[in-house]
Amino acid sequence: MPEKLLTIKEVAAHLKISEDEVKRLVDVGEIPAYKIGGSFLRFRKEQIDAIRDEVSDFEKKAPQVISQAASSQAARHVHPFTDLEREIKRKEPTVRQYDYTILERVRDFFYFYDFYIISAAIICWIMYIILYNR
Repeated sequence: MPEKLLTIKEVAAHLKISEDEVKRLVDVGEIPAYKIGGSFLRFRKEQIDAIRDEVSDFEKKAPQVISQAASSQAARHVHPFTDLEREIKRKEPTVRQYDYTILERVRDFFYFYDFYIISAAIICWIMYIILYNR
């Protein structure tokens, strides 16, 4: 039985963040995503659970990290994760992972609809035989 992949909306609800934040994390490479049928992002539940567990572990340690960062940055009044966010934005790809070229869209179309294309061709061939070979 094929595994059920999660949608962006389901991942956002699972991680308790917005859908735009999920897309941003995919762009940065923090969340692994899979393209299905051209422009649809899907996620494996096991990977999302692992990320959620990692975040919850970090949140347990966060008060210590924030207090250390706040004491070292008390004069600047800067969010303690600003440097990390700046580093992530610097590495951010210029092309999003879910923007596809025309060639990729056509290839995905034929990959996902090959059954229907072949079936239509067979039906047309049978209709040709029936109508023109009486």
